[in-house]
Amino acid sequence: MADVAATVPPHPHRDGFVAGLGCALVVGLLLAFIDALAASAGPAGLAVLPTVLGLWAPVALAFAVYAGAVGAGLAAFGPRPFARLREDTRLDVNLAAAVAAAALMLVALAVALGPPMTMLVVKGKRNEAGAHVMKVIAVIAVIGLAGAALPLQRVLRRVTAALPVIGPLSRTTTVAIAVVVAVLVWARHSLYHAGYENQALPIGALTLIVLLPVGTVVLAALAYGPLANVRVRVPARGPLVGAGALGAMVLAVLAFGGVPSADVAQSISNKGVASRMVVQLGQQLIDRDKDGSSAFFRGPDCNDRDPRIHTGATDEPGNGIDENCAFGDAPVVAGGGAGSGAGSVVAPAMCPCPGGTATATGPKKNVVVIMVDTLRVDRLGAAGYQRDGKSLTPRIDALLGQSVWFTHAYAQANNTPRSMPSFMTSRYPSQIAVDKMYSKYPKLDDANDMLFERLQAGGWSTLGFASHHYFREERNFDQGFDAFDNTGNLDIGPSNKDVAAPRIVPRVEAKLAELGQARKAATAGQAARPFAMFVHLFEPHSSWVEHEGMPPITEKGTKAHAQRYDYEIAYVDGWIGKVLDAVERAGLAEDTVIVLMSDHGESFGDHSFAGESMFHGTNLYDEQLRVPFAFRVPGAAARKVEGVVQLLDLAPTITDLVGAGPSPAWLGRSLAPAIRGEVLPPLPAFAELLAYPGWDHELKTVIAGDGGKKLIHVISQRRFELYDLVADPQEKQDIYGDPAAKTARDEMTGLMAHFVDVVLSKK
Repeated sequence: MADVAATVPPHPHRDGFVAGLGCALVVGLLLAFIDALAASAGPAGLAVLPTVLGLWAPVALAFAVYAGAVGAGLAAFGPRPFARLREDTRLDVNLAAAVAAAALMLVALAVALGPPMTMLVVKGKRNEAGAHVMKVIAVIAVIGLAGAALPLQRVLRRVTAALPVIGPLSRTTTVAIAVVVAVLVWARHSLYHAGYENQALPIGALTLIVLLPVGTVVLAALAYGPLANVRVRVPARGPLVGAGALGAMVLAVLAFGGVPSADVAQSISNKGVASRMVVQLGQQLIDRDKDGSSAFFRGPDCNDRDPRIHTGATDEPGNGIDENCAFGDAPVVAGGGAGSGAGSVVAPAMCPCPGGTATATGPKKNVVVIMVDTLRVDRLGAAGYQRDGKSLTPRIDALLGQSVWFTHAYAQANNTPRSMPSFMTSRYPSQIAVDKMYSKYPKLDDANDMLFERLQAGGWSTLGFASHHYFREERNFDQGFDAFDNTGNLDIGPSNKDVAAPRIVPRVEAKLAELGQARKAATAGQAARPFAMFVHLFEPHSSWVEHEGMPPITEKGTKAHAQRYDYEIAYVDGWIGKVLDAVERAGLAEDTVIVLMSDHGESFGDHSFAGESMFHGTNLYDEQLRVPFAFRVPGAAARKVEGVVQLLDLAPTITDLVGAGPSPAWLGRSLAPAIRGEVLPPLPAFAELLAYPGWDHELKTVIAGDGGKKLIHVISQRRFELYDLVADPQEKQDIYGDPAAKTARDEMTGLMAHFVDVVLSKK
């Protein structure tokens, strides 16, 4: 022990601080280079390097100071702290017990804070107020647990004293490794049961962040172990580390104070790893005018010093201000309304909006809406898709062969909480009255005029069948239903691995049999009351489970997810067949309209946006928007209609077909004329991705009425993408900047401007 003390340098704490600071900065620099290489896959190439280094700088500096403090503390153990732990049994036992006690207290803190966090923040009506209350609760909890840590450490000394020294590892090192492994296993277990998938988490970014402390420890161990001779040969280590810290500060100021080029911003926002997370955090924190929109890193706010100007604002025509940061000030046109906002291009009327009276003649028809969650249209056998050499959807294919199938139908949103209210209210997501717009699951306001409310008011018996948390009463989706059977629904996490069709379909079959008996019992002078039924089948939504009777999963990685998804579709196809058979057995087919649809599609690496390429709710490419949309109408000839339509058209089409009165608030058009064989006038389709907790990106898209072009406005990055859907149906080649695309760009921008400044202004 005397030898160790004799080798202590004259300024151990200073040298320890410099060592920790320097090791962390070196590791941070290496990780930033790795991040920059990933971001260089974007349009800016290696020009992203200085900006990525600047974004990493505050993260690396903050941890470097922490690592320096740890290094200064370890300096008290001499120049060979790990060796001293192996040599000093008493110190090793005490420190190992302290590490174990601290870990147990932190676990207790996490468990204790879970319920109040859920109640006050996650489910609280005032999230911000709940967050402030949680800060106070957390401080009180930390103080209490810190007081309990000391006696716990004394108890644990008996346990750590019994631990063996494993090779070069001290007891403290062994306990620390065990704690890290246990925490990782616990975190993975918690996320699994919460319904999260690895691909839905920013694993790459989290890995780089975790590598910062891990790499620092490894580098320090090497520098004071096998590479000690190399370390001592480095001249002026203190000034060198100081210069590195100063350089990091300069890069941080440049990155956070400047405005990157559009290519650099797109590269980092879409291809960066941890740097992308830093940008997202910066856009949440840097909002000078407190209007909920940031200008940092080319964020969506075009004027962060005026709270009137932000992406959610309504543009007042002719006042010289572009309130919504989109297409300039909306001009005033004849009649006092707003023009397209594009200057030379005036968009046509979006739709012949429905009137207020029923148009169908004869006895009122029944309607059964079969809504299959997360079903992209290109996975249907009728669309040409096969796996294992055959169609996976024989019952759906047969139904489409009996129906008028709109092959180019677009959802108005790419996730359930936005899409389903949209097609039920025939309004775009941002127009729907909800309790909180920025929410994963907004509650629908009673002011919305929904499809089944109209049918109920028209005399239909309205029935809903589901088994999913989204349809719980607190969402208020069941407006207009005489009865909505949501028996057996599970919480969000378990629902993602639930198999609900076997619970739902038997109830549907029993009800259809009952309705069939009522129809037979009705006299000629007193017809049975017509019914409208909504059936929700969830299976194709992730997380996908394997079903008995389905082939084994043979693929790996993303392809395995796609294979599971396909077999989920095959599984739900059989249950759809049971519903259709029940309609036939009940004798209801001749006067019942059958609708098959989905709320959105799914993504399996088709595109990458903001670092995400899996699952839905992340972008507005066709794999997340194009869905089945078909009507089997008694007496109507089956055929395919190629024109562009929207799920917004569901409500006015159904009320037209069955003989109910539509709502004047609806914006969709009735497709009944097309079902009767008339030519469908070409009209554009629109969709929105509204930001929600966990995904702070906002996008809008327009698809030309002839299906030829598609424009995506990436609002959160202030840029556009344009695709030729005829030449490039997979949307792989963005032609927005192509001079040859100027005419198409102007036309599509005009449609988008009209949508934003005129259509969406109709709140």
